[in-house]
Amino acid sequence: MTLPFQKSLRIVIAGMVLAGCVSTIPTNSSTPAPVQDAPGIGDTYYPNMGNGGYDAQHYLIALDVDPKANELKGSVTMEANALENLGSFNLDFHALTIESVIVNDRAAKFTGRADELTITPSKPLEMNQPFTVVIEYSGSPELFISEAAPFPMGWSHAENGAINVWGEPEAAKTWFPNNNHPRDKATYRFEIAAPNPWIVAASGALRETKADGDKTLFVWEMDQPMATYLASINIDRYDLVTRTGPNGMTIRNYFPVELLPSYRLHFNALPAMIDFFDNLFGPYPFEEYGVVVAAESGLCDKVDLALEAQSMSIHCPSVVMTSEWVIAHELAHQWFGDSVSLENWQDIWLKEGFATYAEWLWNWKNDPVKVAERAKLQQSRFFDSDYPVAGPAPEDLYTHESYTGGALVLQALRLEVGDETFFDILRAYAERYQYGYAGTDEFIAVAEEVSGEDLNSFFNEWLFSKTLPKLPE
Repeated sequence: MTLPFQKSLRIVIAGMVLAGCVSTIPTNSSTPAPVQDAPGIGDTYYPNMGNGGYDAQHYLIALDVDPKANELKGSVTMEANALENLGSFNLDFHALTIESVIVNDRAAKFTGRADELTITPSKPLEMNQPFTVVIEYSGSPELFISEAAPFPMGWSHAENGAINVWGEPEAAKTWFPNNNHPRDKATYRFEIAAPNPWIVAASGALRETKADGDKTLFVWEMDQPMATYLASINIDRYDLVTRTGPNGMTIRNYFPVELLPSYRLHFNALPAMIDFFDNLFGPYPFEEYGVVVAAESGLCDKVDLALEAQSMSIHCPSVVMTSEWVIAHELAHQWFGDSVSLENWQDIWLKEGFATYAEWLWNWKNDPVKVAERAKLQQSRFFDSDYPVAGPAPEDLYTHESYTGGALVLQALRLEVGDETFFDILRAYAERYQYGYAGTDEFIAVAEEVSGEDLNSFFNEWLFSKTLPKLPE
């Protein structure tokens, strides 16, 4: 994610760009009687984010959206596996009206409180068995401010009716019920109906458009596991620009019809960028890629940002957010943050630091001397903090520690182990945890395994100290 400043608060946050193991939660086999699942997944910073007790496998999100009125009506079908005997279970959901809940084809009881939707099936769910929940709901979604960041995110509605969904870190709950944490990834199908001539762009690959009277149904699918915050739909009157990327992949760019040509220009570099990162990080991990430039009003009127929704990044229409370095940042997240998600939000340097370093690599075409000069310049501007890189402030994850600090750790590691070994480490990490999640310990283990070195002292200094060492000359 890229977030240089919040317009409405006039607060400058320098240098920010806002953009996993397999998705399975350990089974508690010692509890044979039905229980209520945990109200949180156990994140180290935010223990109430997400939910325990089950592992989501697939979401079908079917919505009928009225962009002008900012109203939706629809349903979500979640297929999941129970990880213990469940008498009830929770999903995260914010400020919309639940009309019915069905579990395994039977009506279920439900209550909602403090963004927790508690569902009690007519029959307890058995451990290690699949189940299906269908939730029908309606309403007018709204933005949400997380305890992890001091700015609004979620379902954004612009003055002209355009809709953009910005889900990080836990704002996916503003528009569909889910297990709202990167550890529980799932595949997705979006069936979104909108009035003509509105167009829907979503995470994944476009499978079908179907005319239905004065509406069109847009069907998108994400076949690779995706964290909930990376699921996004965007609705506007778009110009669609389709290009061919490396290995014949499709690139779809959605630009509002009124968007200035200067804000479209730098996206022409995407095929070359994907090829560049393919060579450094390994093959691009998804079927398609593309961008959406968001509406000028709505959230972009409050916060100037970009976000790496999976296979489709979203950029505010501004000089900064449509610049090459931001485009490169969000693209790099497809490997680091999207394909390999975070085990805990405390590990955010593993995506924001990596994406910031990728900016440097692209801007200087991986010239070691120029990248080193950039890193030294950034460190000269980097001020000491109360928080280490691997332990950012819980009340605001999106600061220089996670972005610049994380990138400086990678440059220091490159100098420590050498260029060839450094990129071997990045490729091994991306491949080993592809479509899953990982944390700081997993990255350290890969770095030591690939390099054959004991890096304990190095990482203690660079990741867990409040004052970063000086980069070597």
